[in-house]
Amino acid sequence: MCAFTSFASAQIATAATLKAAFLYNFAKFSEWPADVLAAGQRLEMCVVGDAAVADALGQTIKGRAMEGHELTVTVLKVGESPSACHLLYVSASEMKRSAAVLLGARGASMFTVSDADGFAESGGVAQLIVENDRMRFAINIASAQRLRLNISSKLLSLAKIVKDQNNVPH
Repeated sequence: MCAFTSFASAQIATAATLKAAFLYNFAKFSEWPADVLAAGQRLEMCVVGDAAVADALGQTIKGRAMEGHELTVTVLKVGESPSACHLLYVSASEMKRSAAVLLGARGASMFTVSDADGFAESGGVAQLIVENDRMRFAINIASAQRLRLNISSKLLSLAKIVKDQNNVPH
């Protein structure tokens, strides 16, 4: 029983570390409009529903900056406003309870990410996907453009590109 618990804990830590690396790289290879992320302003990375990812992201960004922007991680509780966030990760397990958080992000130039099925097709910017035991990601370019986010072609070349479902509000 003890060996299984350690193995399960290691798998969770590995998945959280991997998700944190993806989130860091999403921020690294994206640009926000100057009226959203001014020169010298902190780049706020927010996490809802996954303390392990928030912890791993905190370790990933420790002592790092991006183009003059200090990086910070904030854990949002369900119901808290994401208005200060530049990048927002919502765990699939919290998707239903976090509808209000995502609604608060709608229309803001915020890089939204989740591991929930169909997230990118339903208007999110990026979705973490596990395929053949490997973590990959999908990007909704139209959503990023609507939010005035510029995503590097280097990042896009690695992504599965998805389109909006027909019922996504524009």
